[in-house]
Amino acid sequence: MNIKKNKLKKLGITLKNNVWLYLMLLPGMAVLLLFTYGPMVGYYLAFVDYKARLGIFGSPFVGFLWFKALFDGGFIWEMVLNTLKISLLKLVLCFCAPIVFALLINEVKNKLFKSTIQCVSYLPNFISWIIVSGMILILLDTDEGLINRFIVLCGGEKVSWYSEPGKWYGILTISHLWKNMGWSSIMFLAAVTAVDSELYEAAELDGANRLKQIWHITLPGIMPTITIVFILSVGKIFTDDFEQIYGLVGENDILGETTNVISTWVYKLANSGAASSYALGTAASLVQSLVSLLLIVVANLTTKKLGQDGIM
Repeated sequence: MNIKKNKLKKLGITLKNNVWLYLMLLPGMAVLLLFTYGPMVGYYLAFVDYKARLGIFGSPFVGFLWFKALFDGGFIWEMVLNTLKISLLKLVLCFCAPIVFALLINEVKNKLFKSTIQCVSYLPNFISWIIVSGMILILLDTDEGLINRFIVLCGGEKVSWYSEPGKWYGILTISHLWKNMGWSSIMFLAAVTAVDSELYEAAELDGANRLKQIWHITLPGIMPTITIVFILSVGKIFTDDFEQIYGLVGENDILGETTNVISTWVYKLANSGAASSYALGTAASLVQSLVSLLLIVVANLTTKKLGQDGIM
């Protein structure tokens, strides 16, 4: 009883000493509950035969009917495969690039040049995918695109980028890398600058060159940050970037062989007007969320077994 009283007393003192901090936290928590956890109630739609006049909770309960229908249709596996291909390409190429970029920026000694490179690399993050789609059209247009003009100038033949699905795995990955690499490098750069400078001085006295210092000091120093970002990135393998794909491809069914992913299918399903579209789309989204959660848990356990800090 005394232990419990002491704990409650300490909790009361902590709350009293930080009352204004907790009050400042309340609006953020309210927004999180309202817009993140609140809408999760809608997942119940995946378990009912939704009737608009009855509402979600008044519609007949059908159990896992929509999940069975989802996986009985062979088309869903094509969406899953495309989603995995695009996500894995982004994970392999776009995960390491910001780390390397942060290490390179850290080696720049000229402050003006360093600041300029950082600003330029951050800017694409603030450009919407709709604007990026126009920029890519200028590059890839069959007749007037800059890339095709360069190919013709070099003696080659024009490429019809918007009618060749296989090329869009690369286009989606490269455009994602260009847009997000600079912004993603911020956290790694912050972690690099937090590494104790005395370690570099000691390594330099021992005769270690800059590359060895990066390998034996910088990378181990930022490994906790790398681990957390990696775990969260693994959790996104089964998800896709709807804004990017729909912004760049739109309703181009010719590229569907490559760009039809789960979220674009759910979007088209919702606009189809079918009675079952909302419940079926919710079931697909719920499966995505559950698989993503499972991947995060597995990645977290794996990193802990490898001796790194996890997120839980």
